[in-house]
Amino acid sequence: MLPTARGWLVLAGGAALLVAGAGFGYRELLVLGAVPFAVVLVSVALVGRLRPMQVRRSVATPRVSPGDEVEVVLGTDEDGRGRGAHLLADRVAGPTGARSVELPATRSGDPRPAGYRLRAERRGVLDLGPLESRRRDPLGLAAARRVSGGTDRIWVHPRWETLGAMPVGRSDDPQGVFDGGRAGSVSFHTLRDYVAGDDVRHIHWRSTARQGKLMVREHLDTSHTRISVVADDRGGAAGDELAALDEVASAAASVVAAAVEGRWACELRLVGGRSVESTGRLAPMLDLLAEAHPNPGADLARELWRLRNRPFGDTAVLVSASITAAEARMFARLGEVYPRLVLIVLRRYGRPLGAVPGVTVVDAGDARDLTARWNGERWSA
Repeated sequence: MLPTARGWLVLAGGAALLVAGAGFGYRELLVLGAVPFAVVLVSVALVGRLRPMQVRRSVATPRVSPGDEVEVVLGTDEDGRGRGAHLLADRVAGPTGARSVELPATRSGDPRPAGYRLRAERRGVLDLGPLESRRRDPLGLAAARRVSGGTDRIWVHPRWETLGAMPVGRSDDPQGVFDGGRAGSVSFHTLRDYVAGDDVRHIHWRSTARQGKLMVREHLDTSHTRISVVADDRGGAAGDELAALDEVASAAASVVAAAVEGRWACELRLVGGRSVESTGRLAPMLDLLAEAHPNPGADLARELWRLRNRPFGDTAVLVSASITAAEARMFARLGEVYPRLVLIVLRRYGRPLGAVPGVTVVDAGDARDLTARWNGERWSA
């Protein structure tokens, strides 16, 4: 329980009257100066102590697209001694900042629970809560607040378009759908340096003795094409970094959605280091893209090193709005471990990029323009 800004102003006025009365010897000013203190004291007594509150928040759809509306229902139970709240304020933190949604407090036995509708403006994550209950006196001189309940999350997935053909690294299939591996086979792919976390059973001891360092065998399941998609979360080379990342996320979402639809093994990574594998489900990958935020300090060279030392499969796709020609040449060196390399350049927020030997460059204005340009490529060639 504390005075509000208005309450502090009233107390300041009362203090000024008391000082003036004491300085000039006017008893009337002393009496007038005491009145604001008495009024604020009565306001504090009227507000009292808020009762503890238990909050149940129900979100109709925790995963939405930009422009969708989400209905949030709040169930509250007051328990303990104290006075009831007049107002409930639910905190909503999103990619563009935080705000409070205010609504009248409900009472026990009310037939309709409190709730509100929330519009998802753009890709990102909306964190709801904690809930704040508030009570104030009629004059607005004192207020009491209590924070209750936990938080809930809403993922606003990036928009994505349906892509047709997909890039196949190794293919004996004239339709260009799957690669040429034998169904159900796991085959040796390459020898590489040991990385912390590797299974020690895969260490190749003869090569380790010959090289003088730990070497491990890399195996691949060749029953389906495997694709690694990297979204460059450094933002754009120019303009709004958040808008540029929105386009990168939408383009990457289109690629991983096509991979999941085609039942490909798919790995999605951010240049900043986070990653997830599809396991046949698209939602976790779109969650990661929704959670991505501009990360100017991300190191693309480190991510390319990881792709080289722990190759995922047949095809590597890099989506970027800020890649340079030198970085594109670094990406091209992955051709030693990936049969197919694809670079998606979003030039609306990035720099123009010409041909890169060994890499299929898809030059698109934005994520919407990507569909036509992607489907125009001859991926099975």
